[in-house]
Amino acid sequence: MRLIDIPRITNGMVLQVLMNADLDEAIGLLVPPKSVLESGESKAVATDSGSSEAWRWRMRMATYIASLIDPEKFGVKGFYVFGSTKNATAGPASDIDILIHFQGPDEKRCRLEFWLNGWSLCLDEMNYQRTGYRTGGLLDVHIITDDDIARKTSYAAKIGAITDAARPLPISSRKKNGD
Repeated sequence: MRLIDIPRITNGMVLQVLMNADLDEAIGLLVPPKSVLESGESKAVATDSGSSEAWRWRMRMATYIASLIDPEKFGVKGFYVFGSTKNATAGPASDIDILIHFQGPDEKRCRLEFWLNGWSLCLDEMNYQRTGYRTGGLLDVHIITDDDIARKTSYAAKIGAITDAARPLPISSRKKNGD
């Protein structure tokens, strides 16, 4: 058996081995050292250790979801982000605090909650693959009504607040037919 110093003979490249246990196959690639995938715990430190990356990604995702939401289908009048994502302090294990101004029948609210739950679970998996952290769902959604806003109850008070106000995100203006 012969030992080969891969980084020395490949000008600093390292050997990355990708394995598929189901197919019982593997492939080796020479890659720059930065692209080598560490274990889940190491990856959390390596990929999302920058203080700005976690909150920026969360803000991009919240903005994207708001841009896709169909106001007519889901009864959404406003979509807001608040908390650590809005304040640019979110870390890799932080959730995304969302405030939804809702108006409509229970059927629309149920449809909205299912849609957002799907996004929450998807974002949780994406966050896990990026950082190694799981939360069981990345979105922390609070739904408020016109009545809540008029009475300035709980989270509704964050809309238009002087301090620590929720940040409105643009929602879709397109109208769709069907699901």
